[in-house]
Amino acid sequence: MAKITKVSLKKHLDELDKKELVEEVLKLYSKFSQVKEFYQMELSDDTKAFVDSYKKKIKAIYFPARGYRYPRASAIRRLISKFKKVAVFDFDVVDLLLYRVENGIAYSKTFGGIDEAFYTSITSSYDEALKLITKSNLHTEFKDRCRQIVTDSEYMGWGFHANLSYAFGECFGEA
Repeated sequence: MAKITKVSLKKHLDELDKKELVEEVLKLYSKFSQVKEFYQMELSDDTKAFVDSYKKKIKAIYFPARGYRYPRASAIRRLISKFKKVAVFDFDVVDLLLYRVENGIAYSKTFGGIDEAFYTSITSSYDEALKLITKSNLHTEFKDRCRQIVTDSEYMGWGFHANLSYAFGECFGEA
């Protein structure tokens, strides 16, 4: 089967009348949960409830309802990746990335020193959030929260605090 390109898809869609196009979108909406989630974000006046549902999932990975377990970075990355595919606003993506960092710091404070890979993964999320803040000019909205993350990371191992502090200074022009 030949790979379908964007150009060939556009050509196919151009040939459809409005009714057929609506049917095509509804079929996608019914068949794929990502399409449904995308339109929930796209057509909603308030994306907070949707973002909060992802935050709840992240919180459950770090702090399960029962017992203790080491948070799987791969599960968190998959969750954030899935969210990014349906997110309409960069603000929401930054919010979720920073939430992940905040929970990682809380986990470290609760359960003590963690390995280097744990801190590296969290630092990557922080760096990604800062890049998106810069790209979308969201400095005013997130500066205080990002500064608080740096403050909360003080005395954590593997150069974690120093890395976050440096990244904060690069993004916001201060140390």
